[in-house]
Amino acid sequence: MKNNMYIKYIVTIIILCMSSTVYAQAEKEEPRKEESAVTEYQPVKLPVNMYDTFTFDESNRTPVRVGLYIMGPAFVTVWGLVEWGYFSRYEFKMDPSDPWGARALDGTQDKFGHAFGAYLTKRMASFVYRSTGDSRLRANLRGAVYSELVTLLLEVGDGYSTKYGFDPWDVVYNNAGILFGFMLDQFPVLDRMFAFQIEWVPTKTFRKDFKSLSEKSDITTDYSGQKILFVTKLGGIPYVSRTPLRYVNVDLGYFSRGYANNEFSHDTRDVYVGLSVNFSIAFGDLLPVGYASSTAQTVFNYIHVPYDLEVKKWRLSSVDHRDQVH
Repeated sequence: MKNNMYIKYIVTIIILCMSSTVYAQAEKEEPRKEESAVTEYQPVKLPVNMYDTFTFDESNRTPVRVGLYIMGPAFVTVWGLVEWGYFSRYEFKMDPSDPWGARALDGTQDKFGHAFGAYLTKRMASFVYRSTGDSRLRANLRGAVYSELVTLLLEVGDGYSTKYGFDPWDVVYNNAGILFGFMLDQFPVLDRMFAFQIEWVPTKTFRKDFKSLSEKSDITTDYSGQKILFVTKLGGIPYVSRTPLRYVNVDLGYFSRGYANNEFSHDTRDVYVGLSVNFSIAFGDLLPVGYASSTAQTVFNYIHVPYDLEVKKWRLSSVDHRDQVH
């Protein structure tokens, strides 16, 4: 365990040193310009969303939006039928769960997953509306309504599933994710500095039991391999973005292990503060401006690369499997 920690520290130091070298070389090669007495700081330019690069002409507006209206409900319905047992129950069932604590369903990882899914859906929808001609506010509002309807369809499907039931706390967490996405889409200065991300490393149980087109292939419920992160991007902070620290993120992460996964002896919940590489900025600096650049920056704004450096970790709870009620 200690060796792994040392490796993390060494890798982080190497990345910072390489960043410093590149930054110093760029400063050396680029001739300095005389600055006027009063200069206005220009924040680092990052894709606030993919509509910074991707646009659709007026003739494609209708088919693109129709595709959005079909895709969300169709995905939820098909995935629900295959993975979650939708419509296997004829009566609607309410099934509230504990939203927090050592005995919460899947250690609350499921609830944070709901928040992230609603957040991602909202931002994707807002991108489509914005890139097809809507103003920022109109696209933001429409994206929020779209995500609300799609996630509500998901929850209603759970209500008619023998595996689950309608959980009001799922709706609460869905709306928290939508609200966070609304704030970031509406205020680019916040989007440059903050992110909501998910990390997933398949567990041994998932890899062993994987069977396509069955509940054994549901990556969304492999909770013991997931982390949820609220990220502060130093590259989006004025003046700091001009230094090698632009490639560094400060992470506040949460994860649960062992719930409904017998490869772990205990059901645990942990919170940690860590450091990671800002791959969005790294790809933005490496790739020329264009579709590939903005796509890479956008993807890594939502997906967190595994094995970041956990600087400080706090264990919230640890319960033996035999004492845990799932």
